[in-house]
Amino acid sequence: MSFRASYLSFRAKSRNLILLAVIAGLTGNLLASCTKWTETQPAGITYLRPWDQNPELWEQYKASLLNYKQSDHFLFYARFENAPEKAASEKDFLRCLPDSLDFVSLTNAEHFSEFDKEDMAWMKSIGTKVLYHVDLDKKGFSDVAALNTYLDQVVGSVKENGLDGYAFTGSYRLGDALNESLSSALVAKLSAAKTEGQVLVFEGNPLFVPEESRSEVDYFVLDSETTAFAQDLHFQILSALDYAKVPASKLLLGADMDGTIQNEEREKCSAVEELTRRVVSFGPLAGLGIRNIKSDYYSYDGNYVTTRAAIQLLNPSH
Repeated sequence: MSFRASYLSFRAKSRNLILLAVIAGLTGNLLASCTKWTETQPAGITYLRPWDQNPELWEQYKASLLNYKQSDHFLFYARFENAPEKAASEKDFLRCLPDSLDFVSLTNAEHFSEFDKEDMAWMKSIGTKVLYHVDLDKKGFSDVAALNTYLDQVVGSVKENGLDGYAFTGSYRLGDALNESLSSALVAKLSAAKTEGQVLVFEGNPLFVPEESRSEVDYFVLDSETTAFAQDLHFQILSALDYAKVPASKLLLGADMDGTIQNEEREKCSAVEELTRRVVSFGPLAGLGIRNIKSDYYSYDGNYVTTRAAIQLLNPSH
């Protein structure tokens, strides 16, 4: 090998060694820097709730809600599964329901939680009535004495937790003497227990409540959440109004958030959206009751948005 070739080879090797040394140095510095980047540092973020940002405006908002709920308007009722064993997100808490709801019925009221208690202050401040839900089918009482013992506990819980009344449901069975006696006893007990401002709501076929007891029920939410056709819905409403003698001012239609119904043109429609319109066209009735409000709560067109749209459709000035 010539001297020139040896020199060029030596210079190339030297250059490579220098380059490797530089890369190694940079890598070491970078790794050291990354170690510092991954250290946990306090961000110093201050969370400001709406009532902290502008307390005066917040009080005006609450006052407007109270004025709305005390005015003559179409009512909205929601059945709500409170206090789940494991909360999945904010959708499991009363505070995240639409503020314009008039009534919320707690299907897990027996396990009224500390979180529910915290949220009750907010519900009261905006005039939303929170009810203790009693499911007679689920309880399966065999006699009136057992029912009354249970209802004593219900009345005590309502008083202790500051709830605003009662809701109950049961399946109508023609000629079922036990069912009739249980329903009569329940209405008698809870209507007598009501204090000023509290309400009693029934969900289901109004015929479940004996005729002599129906005047004691403040509102009826019709069991129309599974009705498949608008024509059948109309017959249900006529039966409730004409046969069961429920005043239109006390009757709400029931809709499942995930349900559908076919209109007269056989078009499949969202149950909540279609029944909202039927509150007026088949009435006017008192309003709408919503089941399964927690499913798909946060998507762009989820249940919160659907509920708010329904409320605004019937009460456009709100």
